[in-house]
Amino acid sequence: MMAYDEMYRIFNSFRQVSQTFHRNFWVDEGTGEIEVTRIQLLVLSILVEHPNIGLSELADLCHMGNSTMSGVIDRLVKAGMVMRERCLQDRRSLELHVTEKGRKTQEKMYQLFMKRVAPMMDLPKEDIENLLRIHSLMIQKMEKER
Repeated sequence: MMAYDEMYRIFNSFRQVSQTFHRNFWVDEGTGEIEVTRIQLLVLSILVEHPNIGLSELADLCHMGNSTMSGVIDRLVKAGMVMRERCLQDRRSLELHVTEKGRKTQEKMYQLFMKRVAPMMDLPKEDIENLLRIHSLMIQKMEKER
């Protein structure tokens, strides 16, 4: 069984990585480049990759609840980056579409993201694979305990 000190070190490491990532990417340093939140960028990216999906499917892909996702979509619709349209096959359902503005914003933010995370790209591939493997194991163990 893992000691409390080890768990604290693990979760503190996650917090430090998250804070550093936030500072280096999401904090607008007067450049005016940050137009969307992290979750909005995730949603735009998923909608670009999976056009014409519904709210529930999008929420599942983002690992979020429908009500939370509905609020995110409301803000993106209001910003003119996403449209809701009736599904042709099922008139009761809505499909989500990225607008041209949303597509341009997603591409701009993706380019900025890649520029700012480029220093991490020189990490050895095996270290990245090990990190992802360990993250997956941690998720499996935590979900198994629920």
